[in-house]
Amino acid sequence: MPLSWRQLASLLGPPGPMTPLVLSMPSPQANDRRILLRAPQAQTISRVDAVLSGGTSPSVSFSLRHGADVSAAGTVATTDPITVTSTTTGSASTSFQSPIFPAGHWLWLQVTAASGNPLGLTVSIELQ
Repeated sequence: MPLSWRQLASLLGPPGPMTPLVLSMPSPQANDRRILLRAPQAQTISRVDAVLSGGTSPSVSFSLRHGADVSAAGTVATTDPITVTSTTTGSASTSFQSPIFPAGHWLWLQVTAASGNPLGLTVSIELQ
């Protein structure tokens, strides 16, 4: 006899943190925007790591935003734009202004400033 959905769910256990969401953006420029996901359930941003590649003294600032309408400004998840200057170890952020976003909301990254001609920005976002 096949298992019911409830029985299958009990075998899998409670939901845990999602696999980190990783974005690689070539040659990031101010006002670049990348839509990352539409939340299937309420999500909480717990950590953001970012690193740059290439460039001459590169620097990129970005914010994470969420909302039901990606054409609107959305709600800023990060207190201030996250600024990345490292091409080696990267930088980590764990403090956020509005880290929780509801089911059905979109999450996107908005580059607010870029200098030093970075060749790439890689961002890893941990969600729970």
